[in-house]
Amino acid sequence: MSITVIAYHLEKRLDLSTIRGLFPKLSIQKREHTFILYEKENNVFIYIKDYGSIVFFNCNELYIIRVIHKILDNEINIKKLPYECFNLSISQTNNVDFGTIEVQQINSDVAHIICLNLAQSVALMNYVNKASDLHEKTLVYSKQLEDKGNFNLSRKKMRKFIGKTMNLKNNIAEDLFVFEAPEVAWNDKNLSLLNYKLRDELDVVKRHNGVVNSLNVIKENLDLFRDILNHQYSSMLEWIIIILILLEVIKMFF
Repeated sequence: MSITVIAYHLEKRLDLSTIRGLFPKLSIQKREHTFILYEKENNVFIYIKDYGSIVFFNCNELYIIRVIHKILDNEINIKKLPYECFNLSISQTNNVDFGTIEVQQINSDVAHIICLNLAQSVALMNYVNKASDLHEKTLVYSKQLEDKGNFNLSRKKMRKFIGKTMNLKNNIAEDLFVFEAPEVAWNDKNLSLLNYKLRDELDVVKRHNGVVNSLNVIKENLDLFRDILNHQYSSMLEWIIIILILLEVIKMFF
């Protein structure tokens, strides 16, 4: 038996209380303030994270499209969303390798571990894309600074860049607790091992550190741009003051 587990990131935060109202007939297996794990039927799960990830465990494509459209209240092309897909099968041992997951059994705890890791991975994919976009935009001004000794960036636009960078860093810090094992794996050796193998295969910690480092570099560049702009602004004010003083001196003699 082969099962498809696919995670999407909807590129927006989700209000779980509103989502609960959208699917009143689905059975809630687990729920906290940051996630809901539904069971549609036997071995069919839907996992929704408040930071925008949704994972479909053994769901058909038409149902996936319907659920996403219902949550977003918009008929989008789901193929344009960040996604992560694995094939799952039953085996004598838990193992994860090259897009495949092998588990000894399927239950809500196993589904929870798998879905949580895929939700984190696809969220990281979304954050990496946003960080790359910010980095490319700041590179334009770095290149201008290298070629011309100056750059065409207003103080307002620079502040917006800083705001986007800080918001992205804050979202990552708030949403992704990648250094902690989920509570469900604390007291179960098999679940703990499955969680470890998923994190290792998905490179969650390394990717998390990578995007945080990228944002730190972007922030350093923006801080440098801000210092240059502030210096230019201070110099302009100094010249204005000097000119005003000269005008007053001239008035005294004429």
